[in-house]
Amino acid sequence: MSYNQSIFAKEVDTLYRALPLPLFASWFNSLFLAGILYQQISTTILLIWIIANTALTILRYMSYFYYRRVSQLHSLKSLYILYFIGLALSSLMWGSTSIFLFNGSLAYGLIVVFIAGGMAAGALGYLSYRFETYLFYNLTILIPFFIVLIAHPSHEFDIMGFILILFSGMLLVSGKKFYTNFHNAITLQFEQNVMLEKLAAEKDNIDRLNRHLKDEIIEKEQAQEHLIDALEASKQAAIAKEAFFATMSHELRTPLNSIIGFSQILSRKKELPAEIITYLEKIFFSGKHLLDLVNTILDYSKLKSEKMKPNFTQFSLKDFIYELSMMCEPIAHKRDIEILYPSFENETIVADRKMLYQILLNILSNAIKFSPQNDRIKFTYDFSSKHLFTLCDHGPGIALDMHEKIFEPFTQIDNLSGRNPEGTGLGLAIVKEMVEAHSGKIWVESVVGKGSCFYISLPSHSPDK
Repeated sequence: MSYNQSIFAKEVDTLYRALPLPLFASWFNSLFLAGILYQQISTTILLIWIIANTALTILRYMSYFYYRRVSQLHSLKSLYILYFIGLALSSLMWGSTSIFLFNGSLAYGLIVVFIAGGMAAGALGYLSYRFETYLFYNLTILIPFFIVLIAHPSHEFDIMGFILILFSGMLLVSGKKFYTNFHNAITLQFEQNVMLEKLAAEKDNIDRLNRHLKDEIIEKEQAQEHLIDALEASKQAAIAKEAFFATMSHELRTPLNSIIGFSQILSRKKELPAEIITYLEKIFFSGKHLLDLVNTILDYSKLKSEKMKPNFTQFSLKDFIYELSMMCEPIAHKRDIEILYPSFENETIVADRKMLYQILLNILSNAIKFSPQNDRIKFTYDFSSKHLFTLCDHGPGIALDMHEKIFEPFTQIDNLSGRNPEGTGLGLAIVKEMVEAHSGKIWVESVVGKGSCFYISLPSHSPDK
C-alpha cells in the first residue's frame, strides 16, 4: 500500500470508528425535535420523520458493522462510497426539515434552526476526518435553511438566515482546520513509524555487523595468509603453464605432423591394398583433426594470455576473399550449397590477415555445416565508417538466450541443432577474442527455424592509431 493510500485508509477507518455515538445522538435529536413540534405540525409528518430517521439509523449501524467485518477484504474506495451514501441520506433528511418541520412560528423556527445548526456543528468532530464529507454534510443541511429563512417575509427570519450563513462559514473554516491538523497528525505518525522501522533495521544491522566484525577480522587475516600462499602457487602454476605449452607446441605438433605426412605419403602408393589405403586415410584425417584441436587450444591460450598480438597490415579485400572462397567452395560443393560472395574493386583493409582469415573461415564453415542441403549462404560487405562483414544462412537458428553464450569457451554450437558435438567448443570464443583484439565487435541475430546472421564490425584503421 502506498503512502497516500495508507493515509486514506486511516481517515476512512477513523470515520467509521467515530460513527456509532453520533448516529445515536442524531436519532435522539430527531425524537427530541418531534417531541417539541408535537401538536404544532401534522402528526403524520412527525411519524414519517421518526420512522425515516430510525430506519436510516439502523441502516447506518449495519454499514458500520459491515465495515468492521470486511474492511480487510474490500477496497477502501467502495467502503468510503458506502459511508458517503449513508451520510448523504442523513444530511438530506435533516436539510428537509426546513420544508417539512418549519411551521412559520418564530419560536419553533428558532428551535428547528437551532437543532439543525447543532447537527451541522456537532458533526465537526467526527466528519472532518475527510473534509469533503463535512463540507457536503454541512452545506446539504444548512443551505435549505438559508433559502427558507431569507425568503421568509419576516424581518427576524432574514436576520436568522444571515446569522446562519456566518455560522456555517465559521463551521467550514473550523472543519478545514480540524482536517488539516488531523491529516498532519496522521502524516507525522506514519513518518514516525517509518523512521522507527528504519532505526530498528539499522540497529539490527549494526548489531549484526558488530557480531561478525571480530570473525571477519580473523577471516581477513587468514585470507591474507591464503593469498600469500595462492600467489606463490600461481607463480609456480604460471611457470608450469609456460612449460606445458612449450612442450605442447613441440612434443605434440612435431609427431602429429609426422603422422599426417607419412600417412599421406603411404596412401598415394598404388601397390598397397585398398583396405590399407582406407586405414591410412582414417589415420590422416584423425591426425589432422587432433592437430586442429591442439592448435585451437594453443591459440585460445595465447589470446587469453595476450601473447598473440595482431600484426596489422593493409591488404586487398578482393584477393583476400578469393583465397577464402577457394578454401570454402569444396566444402560447400559437397553439400550443394551456394555461397554468394561480395564483389570488390580496389577496397583495402588494415587488419591481421591471418586472424581475419581464421575469423571468416570459422563463421563460413559453421554456416555451411548448419545449412540444409541445396541451400544458399549470403556473404555481404559494407563500409561506411567501419568494415562490416555479414554472413547469413538458413540453418536451424539459435535461441535468443544462447546469442551471447555461443561466444563463451567450451560452448558446443552443434548441440543447438541436435547433432553430436565435435571439437572443443572454442571456435567462436577464439573468433570473439580475435575480433576484440582488432577493437571490433561480433554479434548474432537469429530466429529458431529460420536461420542466423553473424555480424563482424572492424574499425577502419588499426587500434594503435
